[in-house]
Amino acid sequence: MKHNSLHRHYNRLTPEERFRLDVLAMARGDERESEKLTNTCPKRDYIMNDWGFVGRWEAARELAMLAYIDFRKCLDKIQMIEAFRVAFPYLRTVWENDTFWAYFDGHEAGSRHAWAKAAKEGDPPGYEEDEDERVEGMNPEAEQDVDKWAAKVAEVEKPITRALDRVEREMARQGLSVWSAFVAFCEEEMGLDASELLCALALPIEERAKTLEELAARLEVEPYADDVERYRELLGQAWRQALAKGS
Repeated sequence: MKHNSLHRHYNRLTPEERFRLDVLAMARGDERESEKLTNTCPKRDYIMNDWGFVGRWEAARELAMLAYIDFRKCLDKIQMIEAFRVAFPYLRTVWENDTFWAYFDGHEAGSRHAWAKAAKEGDPPGYEEDEDERVEGMNPEAEQDVDKWAAKVAEVEKPITRALDRVEREMARQGLSVWSAFVAFCEEEMGLDASELLCALALPIEERAKTLEELAARLEVEPYADDVERYRELLGQAWRQALAKGS
């Protein structure tokens, strides 16, 4: 639709149509069109409850969700670590099998090469096509090699496990810092217990927060004091700015 033809119908646009057109105008960088859509929007007078009351409810919900999103990121990473720990024994088995078969394939290839270089006929001992001709049991040297490689595979797990433990502790501390800051913010700015606020807001946050607290207790980690104070101040600033809109 051309702009000239659209201008004649600005006063007939529904709020939904005006919103959609304004989004499209802003998306294509047409600030002039967006300004016209905004300026021609019908004006309404409203009566509402005191913003000091309504604004606190809205700000409380928004800040609770903000804190939840931040510490949930840490919990999600911790869950990924737990999933990897569960999968790790299966991965180790795969690595061991791959290592063993790589060893045996190499051992067979080396045996056949040496057998051929020695101008021997048939298959080297232990690799005869006829299973009845094979000598049961493994060469003692081969057994030692297999044990050595199995030990190396087991050694790979140790640094990975230590790294996972470090990351888990760090995520627990970061998440606990956010939650502790939110608890302090509720007490200092609103004079409320965080659990009571979350219950009133009907947000499924407290259960995740308890999970975080229990994990931190098990890992014996404390929140970062500086991060708690910094995050609490950010929440406080956002709270005061939200309330200032109604003044």
